[in-house]
This record gives sequence, structure tokens and C-alpha cells, in this order.
Amino acid sequence: MRVRILALLLPALAGGPVAAAPLGLAWGVVAEPATAGVLTPGQVAEHLEFLQAHGWRAVRSGGPAGGLSGADGRERSVLLSFDDPASALRYVVPLLELYRMPAVVTVGPSQAVDPAVAPVLKGLAASPWIELLPRVEAEPEEERAAAVRCMAGAVGSARREEKRLSRLSRTLAAQVARLREVTGMTPTGVAWAPGTWSGPAEAVAANLGLTLQMPTFTEMPPSLLPPRTARYMMPPWAGIWALVQAGAHWDPRDHPVRFIEVDAAWICAGGDPQARVARVVAVVRRLGLNGVRLLPGGPAGAWFETAAAPVRGDVVGPLARALREAGVRRVIADLPATGGDPGRDVTFAADLARAVDLDVAVLPAVLPATSPGAARPQDRLGEAVRAVRPAVRLAWRDQGHAGEHAFDLAPVAPGRQSARGMTVSSTAVAAADAEAADRAVAGWEWIGLPVELAEAGLRISLRSLAAFALPR
Repeated sequence: MRVRILALLLPALAGGPVAAAPLGLAWGVVAEPATAGVLTPGQVAEHLEFLQAHGWRAVRSGGPAGGLSGADGRERSVLLSFDDPASALRYVVPLLELYRMPAVVTVGPSQAVDPAVAPVLKGLAASPWIELLPRVEAEPEEERAAAVRCMAGAVGSARREEKRLSRLSRTLAAQVARLREVTGMTPTGVAWAPGTWSGPAEAVAANLGLTLQMPTFTEMPPSLLPPRTARYMMPPWAGIWALVQAGAHWDPRDHPVRFIEVDAAWICAGGDPQARVARVVAVVRRLGLNGVRLLPGGPAGAWFETAAAPVRGDVVGPLARALREAGVRRVIADLPATGGDPGRDVTFAADLARAVDLDVAVLPAVLPATSPGAARPQDRLGEAVRAVRPAVRLAWRDQGHAGEHAFDLAPVAPGRQSARGMTVSSTAVAAADAEAADRAVAGWEWIGLPVELAEAGLRISLRSLAAFALPR
């Protein structure tokens, strides 16, 4: 089976639709002899040789205005990057010279000021195959509400973000100055460690002249448009299989998506809300689900901090984080139908994106523009979400025969097909399982069920929800 899947994906790696931006690959520490959790020089050499053999051309990041130098829309290009300067100088530079492939070495805040790293940076700067760029690291975990809160009350997230962006500006400016001192050139790009990239943070970097944005993903990266290039962090086990998956933007763990739907109001409907969160986590683990669909409220009341509606409590953010920790890979959230106040609708969408690390935002059903050439309400909501979460995938609720529980997802990458998803409408366990099975046969890949229906099915048996359960 694995050989068959590889045969299907190799054409996508070698040809198929051209990606909007170069494939970004990132490596951490490279060490020899082999140690747990790191890659060896031999593995890196295998990766580079495989890329060359399949027609991938390594490009430089330092093009005009932070663009990609050598990236041709007609060819398959890859941006190589390494996040550990010391091992990059010792092991990687000789490989790049051998294969004649340029690469980026990223430098974190502590590495930039460490006297012991200074000779390493000078050695890297002397190589014609290396470009040094700053890397944003995750801050020490701020004090965030780990538990849901079922009552109104400001949590100060806007103020915290303002302070965080101010610290980011100071830190990045110091990194840019240090790299300019080492290389004699001003860097024009920045790498973002997993979980650090956002629209507001990107704006801070752009104000410092860092126009090429390289966010890092530990799972399959999204397809981004220049001047953004998503970096896939190569896992320690990575062989050529990881390269094939990254090149095709495909991971078997994301196909199909089976999700639990949770109305945030249900978490606060009675009893201990943390116990209800635990019930949701238990369902996810028992069924092996890889997604969650959150219903965060609307104009009458929101379950996250926002200025666009009365705040009922802080639920969706802590709930999403708990489910991420339980293994959920795809977080979906619905935006309510647009009302009579476009400004309020946009604020609601942006605040939801700040509260939840979204993978998919489900917008109201597509409606025609009020006049030719005018923006539709859904377009404004999508722009508001993407201003905060640039990599979010947009979806639109179905207004046709599939019902309001269904949605259509935008293609994951240029040239790819769109996808369809739904929460089953049946309220009985057997009927819901049959409905999901029928939809799966019809090609629907994203299928979910409400949490209480899932609990009812599990009280019968795991087999009663066979159409939702994923292998573990």
C-alpha cells in the first residue's frame, strides 16, 4: 500500500500544478554520531540528493525587495534552511558545496548575542552558499487561561498582544543590526518558529524591512503566495518519504478529516465546565478524531473576548488548546451570518482569529455583491480572519440542498480541487453513522458529529460510530 501511495505522489513532487511559492524545508540540529531527535549529515545528504535527482532547484532568499532569487514560476524550486548555526557550519556547508545548493541559516535572538556563536556566524557569512537571516523564537509561555471561563470579564488579551508586538520589534531590530554587522548586508527575510507567526507579527517584521516571511510548520505546510514561503520542519525520522509528502502537501493523517462539533455554549450549560471539556477530549481520543468544529457564538453573545458582541465567557480558546494537546490537527470555527453592521462583523471575525489558532474558518453562505465589482460581506470577513491568521483555509456554508451544516472548502493549494465537509444532520446514532458513510462514499472528506451524539454512540459501542472512527 505504501508503495502504491508513493507512486501516486511522486508525479505531484516531480510535476503537477506549480506551487505558488517555493517549497520550504527546514532542518534543526545536524549531528554525528546519530543521537535521538536529530538528523545526521548522511540523512541531510540523502535529502539533497533526492531533491536534485527529482528536478528541484534550490533558490536564494535574497532577491529584490526580499523576493526569492532564482525562483522561476516555470520550475520546481525549494528554499533550504537550517536553524542551528554551529552544526550548519560543521556539517551542512560542505554538503552545500558538494551539491552546489544555496541555503539559509537562521539565527535566533540568543544565538545572535552569544559570544561563543560569533566565530560560527563569521564562518557562515564567509560561505558563498549561505545567507544569514533572523529567526523569531517562541516567548516563554505567557500566563494564559488554561481553564474555560463561563462568565463575562476582560482577560486583557489585546493589551498582552500589544506588549508582545513591542518586544518583538525591539528583539528583531537587534537581530537585524547584529546580522548586518556580521555580513555587511541588511537581511530582507525572517524565519518564524512554529506558533510565532501571525498577521500583526508579520507587519512588525515588514516595518523593519523583513519582507520575506518564512513561517515554520511541524505538520504539512500550507501553500502560500510570495513573499511568504512556508517551511516544513523535517522530523528526526525524515527520509525521502517526508520530502514526497511535503512536495505534494499531503499527509495521510489529514485524510480523511473526522471532527467533533462543539457549541461553546454547551460547555457552560451546567455543572463543571472543565468536566465538559474533559468529556470532549475523551470522545476525541476514543474515536481517534483529528478535527474539531467550534461554534463560538454570535452577535447576541460570544464565547471569546471581542468588542463586537456581549462576551459570555472565555471558552473557545482554552477548548481549542486542550483539543490540540489531545491530538486534534484541524481546528474549524464558524462565523455567524453577517448582520447590519459590517464593522462589527469584521471585528468579530478578527477577534475570533486572535482567540483561536484556526485552520479553517467557515464563513456564511456566499451571497451576491450589492453592486458589480463591490466586495461581498464574506470577502471582508475572510480578509479579516486572514489578517490575523494568514495561512487559514476559508470555507463557506452551503446554502443549497446540503443544508446549513455543510460547507465548501477552498482548495488547499493552487490547481487543487476544493473539498466538501459537513456535520451530520441526523439525531439518532444509527442514522448519523449511515449518513456519514453515505457522504464518505460520495466523496465528502470532512465529516463530523455533535459531541452529545458522539457520547450517545460510544455508550452503545465504538462500532456504532464506525463511519467516524479513525485508526489510531
